Amino acid sequence: MIEEHRLRTLINCEAPRRANRREEPGGREHAREGRCPAPRQPDAGEVGHLLNMLLEAYDGRRPAAQVRALVAPEVYAGLSGPRRPRPRHRTQTIHTCTPAPEVVEACARVEADGRAFALAARFTRTPTGWRCERFALLKPQQPAKPTKRAA
Repeated sequence: MIEEHRLRTLINCEAPRRANRREEPGGREHAREGRCPAPRQPDAGEVGHLLNMLLEAYDGRRPAAQVRALVAPEVYAGLSGPRRPRPRHRTQTIHTCTPAPEVVEACARVEADGRAFALAARFTRTPTGWRCERFALLKPQQPAKPTKRAA
């Protein structure tokens, strides 16, 4: 018995293999120039997965080069470079909103070493997919040290 194997694209993850074609009046096919379907809106679970990948790069548990295609150059600059070991950050709750059709903003509560932090991120739609334009892990400020006053 011969088994047949077929490759199929992952609809939400891959670009189409050939140009979309449409039929013109008269029965001729015409290739659409440079048109790929726009990436669909990510749900909270997918945004959470992206945030976890970025946190792994931030913590040094994932090479920053692995997320380079997912982030803006400014975000990549903040994730790459020499890093000292950091505690593992874990997302607890994630909230998303869509302030514009091409934008998804996310905030999350993140825990590390028994402390809670806030995470804010902004994703924009590009022709190739969603890209993180802003990524900020907001940590509480250290208490101010008392200054000695001269008597």
